[in-house]
Amino acid sequence: MTELNEEHFELHDQNKAERYERQKLTFLEDRIKVLEKSIESHAKILARFQMTEAKEVREKEYRKEILGEQV
Repeated sequence: MTELNEEHFELHDQNKAERYERQKLTFLEDRIKVLEKSIESHAKILARFQMTEAKEVREKEYRKEILGEQV
């Protein structure tokens, strides 16, 4: 049977600490992926909003120049 000496406990603690650090890293990588997806989604929404806003501005300018309407 293995003797439970000081080296054994140090190795056990070291392995436990390494596992914990790997878990933290995995968790952070997962969070980064979620944040990247959120940012991409927000960017798409913003792009759509800017496109519709630009269209509205062009329509107002058209009405003002061509049709002589007051905005």
